[in-house]
Amino acid sequence: MTEGGKPRFFYQTATKSLDGNYPRANYVHPLYGLNGEILTEDFPEDHYHHRGIFWTWHQLYVKGKRIADPWFCEGISWEVSDTNTTINDSNAILEATVKWLSDSLDQKEVLEENVKITYTKLESDAYSLTFDISLIALVDSLELGGSEDAKGYGGFSPRIKLPKDIVFLSNGTEITPQNLPVQAGPWMNLTGTFDENNPSGIVIMGEPDHLPSYQGWILRSAKSMQNMAFPGRNPIKLPKGTGLAFRNMILVHKNLSTEEIESHYLDFSNNH
Repeated sequence: MTEGGKPRFFYQTATKSLDGNYPRANYVHPLYGLNGEILTEDFPEDHYHHRGIFWTWHQLYVKGKRIADPWFCEGISWEVSDTNTTINDSNAILEATVKWLSDSLDQKEVLEENVKITYTKLESDAYSLTFDISLIALVDSLELGGSEDAKGYGGFSPRIKLPKDIVFLSNGTEITPQNLPVQAGPWMNLTGTFDENNPSGIVIMGEPDHLPSYQGWILRSAKSMQNMAFPGRNPIKLPKGTGLAFRNMILVHKNLSTEEIESHYLDFSNNH
């Protein structure tokens, strides 16, 4: 996806691996900054399974049996189809259907995912990517859960190339990353010199009030992803034919104020 001749993001449809390991698809990388700089990482040496902007979980059960660890790209594959892009004056929309295929169940389809990614140019120094994700269970007794520890991470997870001067701000207040989830507002502004010597920011937005068993923010100042964690270490059940839907936004900007970010957040949260 380009805008005005400048690259903005790439959605990975084909399966990609590192010498046959950590095979993955259905994620965004690269995400580009306003000047064309690459903001995300894929196959980072500290966590080879991390990939750009992704959304998944550690625990995937069917009928009480652990069938995969999608976070580690183990036991599961993603088949992306029906990709369609619509471009109009105000935005560009990419839509895709993704089937989750289980290795241990002879490549049986266990989940159907519908992905909608909307690119919007907000102003000269800001653009957004809105992610509308829905999952529908295709089998009986399916369960999804986060990491099996007190951190409980899982869900929407941007792996951003973090500068050394990274600062986390929520509602104008600086937030200090902790090992366990941190409680903060519904958006987090990551500021620093992402583009050489030019300070800029990346805002991660979500709707915590609409997430089942929301845990809080998993924040890391180096060598990791950022995550609005849900549902935690205890898996949730998705009965066959029923779904799980969630929304997130990535806002790339230069020097937006807290008030301006909050205004964009209200637009995001009200635009269903």
